[in-house]
Amino acid sequence: MAQYNLGQNRLVATQPLATLLLSIPDLPRFDPATPAEWTLLDSANAILRSGEGLLATLPHAERVVASAPVGRLLFIETALPPVAPAKRNALLRYAIEDKLTIDPATVHAVVLGRSGTTQHVVAAIDRTWLVGVLQWLRQADLSPSSLISSAAGIPVEAGEWAVVFDAQRAFAKRSDGFVYNLDIGAGREPPFGLTLALKEARAHQHAPSALVLQSMPSRAPFAPPDSALALHWQAALGVPVRLGPARADNLPTLLAAGKSANLLTGEFAPREATGKWMGLLRPALFALVLMVTVQVVFTLIDNWRLNSERLALEQEMTRLFKSAFPAAQAIIDPPLQMQRNLQQLKRERGLPADGDAPMLIARLASLMQSLPGAPVSVTTLMVRDGVATLDAMLATAEQRAHLQRAVDRVPGAAIVHAAGDAADPKPAPLAVRVTLRAGA
Repeated sequence: MAQYNLGQNRLVATQPLATLLLSIPDLPRFDPATPAEWTLLDSANAILRSGEGLLATLPHAERVVASAPVGRLLFIETALPPVAPAKRNALLRYAIEDKLTIDPATVHAVVLGRSGTTQHVVAAIDRTWLVGVLQWLRQADLSPSSLISSAAGIPVEAGEWAVVFDAQRAFAKRSDGFVYNLDIGAGREPPFGLTLALKEARAHQHAPSALVLQSMPSRAPFAPPDSALALHWQAALGVPVRLGPARADNLPTLLAAGKSANLLTGEFAPREATGKWMGLLRPALFALVLMVTVQVVFTLIDNWRLNSERLALEQEMTRLFKSAFPAAQAIIDPPLQMQRNLQQLKRERGLPADGDAPMLIARLASLMQSLPGAPVSVTTLMVRDGVATLDAMLATAEQRAHLQRAVDRVPGAAIVHAAGDAADPKPAPLAVRVTLRAGA
């Protein structure tokens, strides 16, 4: 059951998944006083009601499908390179340039489909007129999801052409969607444009098997096609001509064209789908932004804390350096300067520095003298580049184990080479190499 409510002086009928079909009038300009024909469909695409009126009085629907008059469209056949759709649309304006008598920048072009292995059907519409239509719709809070040609709802059998009349003009539609705009003269002779189109189709071996004459409802009086006109055209054109039913839009065909032949592409593409996706993603995006913000805040807090600790340590080192060396003028790197000054003081007082060979040799000798049992036999002792290397022969595995424990307690000391089985309790010579690095 429909529900009605009054808002902003507009009667709104809400239907589940309702569709509003809106016929754009063939006018050069639009304003709020411009009426339009409309049809309201339910969720099963059955007609609920129809009429004509101002946009502000139209019923509300979840989807709006607008149809543009055929006379406002120019259909073109052209060859396009086999590239991705996005790149093809970018090249489309240049592909149809030689088929237009106006600046291609003034039209909006859309590829509707193929008319052959290499030919594509392109619909071109005046950009200024299209902008005016969309502004007219937006003023009434109508956002069409698709804009199609008014010929999109006319079904055409394969190989045939449908010729549709109204009071002022006519058009011929092929089964591939291409449309010829025709001018109807005062007499009953076939339109000159139709004669040229048939001649070109025969030259390309694509002549129709038959022409089907139809008429559109119109308020203006006009003579619909009859059997006599069909016979006259058949004789004049050399192609079978028959009468078809009075034109009535095939709703499934019309609604399907809203997806396959939508003229609202590129800069005119509706933003509704994007808005729905953004609405669904908004909670997740909010949570993501919140997580990133919290992470950034905690990172800044950690950086501030670490920076504060670093500054406190630097201040403490500077204070100790000044108290130890009050004569220092510039303090740039307190730990390095303190180490250098300490080494200088040792040299001035005749004390060995950490990197001096006597100091390194004395420390290695102390390690060897601390081993229990028989004296250690030293075979090689060398100091180079601040590293002392000692090769010795141990008498027992117990000495090896004791040496390992002693080396582990001395910074910069290491056993880099050992021969023999340390787990063997029997006395046996064990060759070892011990290194001691200065400054560790």
